[in-house]
Amino acid sequence: MTHDHRAEVLRYTAFSADPAGGNPAGVVLDAAGLDEERMLAIAAELGYSESAFLTERTGEGAYTIRYFSPKAEVPFCGHATVATALALAERDGPGALEFTTPAGLVPVSVVREGGTLRAT
Repeated sequence: MTHDHRAEVLRYTAFSADPAGGNPAGVVLDAAGLDEERMLAIAAELGYSESAFLTERTGEGAYTIRYFSPKAEVPFCGHATVATALALAERDGPGALEFTTPAGLVPVSVVREGGTLRAT
């Protein structure tokens, strides 16, 4: 039996309140069932400089994350990390997050200021 894993791909713009500005990034919050080939295909389809894929939840607010450009996997991407943190905060609420990346451990804090979520 084959399992066709359809990933929900979110589109975010980091560092800007204007969707036409900032740095666009694709975010997949549940990439556990995706292999490298599929993540690369999704990144290529989106066409953004980078897309982020959460491949595993390792603890409370802790995740393993991978990044892909349309052509290859990359070790780290700041704006895709920020976009992922905001996507998680929208889904689960603000708080402290920790991402295990190929480049090392990256802590991110998300707070709500007024009606706006901000990641640092």
